[in-house]
Amino acid sequence: HAFHDKGFACSCGERHVGLFQIQMQVPKGWSGDPTYEPNEALRMNGDFLSFDYCVMEGKYFAMRMRLPLAMRGAEPAAFMYTVWASLNRAEFELYTNPARRAELAPNARAPARLVNNINGYDNTGGLMGSAFHEKDGGYPVLLVHGVQPDNDANHPLLRDQRNGIGVDTMLHLFAAYGHEMRTGAGK
Repeated sequence: HAFHDKGFACSCGERHVGLFQIQMQVPKGWSGDPTYEPNEALRMNGDFLSFDYCVMEGKYFAMRMRLPLAMRGAEPAAFMYTVWASLNRAEFELYTNPARRAELAPNARAPARLVNNINGYDNTGGLMGSAFHEKDGGYPVLLVHGVQPDNDANHPLLRDQRNGIGVDTMLHLFAAYGHEMRTGAGK
């Protein structure tokens, strides 16, 4: 397993050993720079951006979530994106209030919409899914699924999340973010 033992030489100049998350900086629609305020300063009116939460115009609410793609025949079991997904205000308030979030049942879920375009896929911003609360205290897990208004119900991201991806696809997705490791395998 060269990816875990020796790692891969990358076009970014680093040698990557093991998988690392691809992290989206801001949700689609955020017009400013990614200047993050503290999470504790969250306000529900106007515009707000912290590392974990975003409010736009006091009426659009988004938070970071984990978007896993199962890996077929590889460990660890998932390639992970950290993305932004929108929630309605009531669900957003539930997830952003630590006392209320602690009361959530394991795997409690809420409707959520992916609000990032993911390199390597076309038109992912707007895909619908569910945000699942995780007992580990980390970001909710976003699973895209179901009927997709204005989108292809067989969108490649839905297919890949449902069926998993192979190592070649994983390397293609890393390359879409400037981490070309296909030529450095096992060096």
